[in-house]
Amino acid sequence: MTQFRWHLLWATLRPRQWIKSSFLLAPALFTLRIFDTSYIFPLLTGALGFSLIASSIYTFNDIFNRHEDKFHPVKRIRPIASGEFLVWTAAILSFCLFVAGLGLLQLAGGGTPFVGLVYVLLMVVYTLYFRKVQIIDVIIIGMGFVLRVLAGSMLINSVASHWLLLCTFTIALFLGMIKRRQEVMALQEYSSDDNSDNCVATREVLARYPAITVINGWINILAAMAVLCYALYTVDPETVAKHHTGALVYTLPFVLYGVFRYQQLAMVGNAGEDPTKLVTNDLGIKIIITLWAVTVGVILYLAKSIG
Repeated sequence: MTQFRWHLLWATLRPRQWIKSSFLLAPALFTLRIFDTSYIFPLLTGALGFSLIASSIYTFNDIFNRHEDKFHPVKRIRPIASGEFLVWTAAILSFCLFVAGLGLLQLAGGGTPFVGLVYVLLMVVYTLYFRKVQIIDVIIIGMGFVLRVLAGSMLINSVASHWLLLCTFTIALFLGMIKRRQEVMALQEYSSDDNSDNCVATREVLARYPAITVINGWINILAAMAVLCYALYTVDPETVAKHHTGALVYTLPFVLYGVFRYQQLAMVGNAGEDPTKLVTNDLGIKIIITLWAVTVGVILYLAKSIG
């Protein structure tokens, strides 16, 4: 019984989603401070703190949406929606996660506790209202990733590049819009059965999205914007002056391949409904992310050594 309860707790926390906190490490990678031992503790503590806060929001979201999730073909098996995890227990868990996460951010230092509070407020408002507003729902999620990057820059006492923030925002929108596309397609398939009433009860906002062809156009635009923002970041005079090299532009092929491969895999079937699962399960994406990170590190290290 105890083991089963831990399983419910683990499913509610959704630790697989903690990979999103890796965005917090981006500023440290592009400044090479990720290799500075004095920043290891605040970066890891900050990433864990943000992860716990995110789990707090996941739990709050599951509590608030439990009645709708009961009609969802996948979400209905979640511990809270299925009734296996009591609401009052989940509420206590959510609060404890929030306090623990905020405490870790305070321990990490910088202005990260404030960023964490802004993130929580934004996500709570999203759960209560913005999740019902098409397009805005994806934009709010994208802002959450930008806040992670801002927190990461604060932990290393650096100012995040505007291009880096734009790149983060556009790639998050790209991932989020693909997820919505897959959810809309799943909704249409589910409604084609004798479940039309239950279908409407799951996510009203999905019914407000336009035809798949229109969403495909949005996705293509966001993919182009994400790649363009990264390209402009690598050749930005401020970036070149800061890192003493313009060689970061040679990492662009990795980004292109990663975006194209993700789009190909995600838009076939329903893989795009869970971006984290797709990224962590696909060997090609894992390899390209590793090669990109290593190449960035080598380029910046050599530039710093020569400079």
